[in-house]
Amino acid sequence: DGVKGLGQGLGQAPSLASVHLEFFGCGHLGADALTILGQALGQAPNLASVHLNLKMCSDLGHEGVQGLGQGLAQAPSLASVHLELDSFEIGADGIEGLGQALGQAPSLASVHLELDSFEIGADGIEGLGQALGQ
Repeated sequence: DGVKGLGQGLGQAPSLASVHLEFFGCGHLGADALTILGQALGQAPNLASVHLNLKMCSDLGHEGVQGLGQGLAQAPSLASVHLELDSFEIGADGIEGLGQALGQAPSLASVHLELDSFEIGADGIEGLGQALGQ
């Protein structure tokens, strides 16, 4: 509920241009909350930059990362995304899904991903690149 409320409040801020949130070590943040946060931020009309530190967060799963990307892609002014992730739970499918979602963002010009402790493999990296390039 806390992350949901935070996201909803930020998403309704008409002048919000930049968000930098540190959720380092967040055992309370799961896939549903991450998806809701992405959806809420995607409603911010002037949001141009998002930086999220999600390192050491358990239970994000590939669904949460994909949901975050799908929500953020709805932000009409989003130009820059910086995500810090480290999880074995997300995997190649999650990263490729994130790339596919962010590839749909109409104004996205910059993506910075820090991917620590991932078991993505060459296919996952290739899939991410192809998805972002669409």
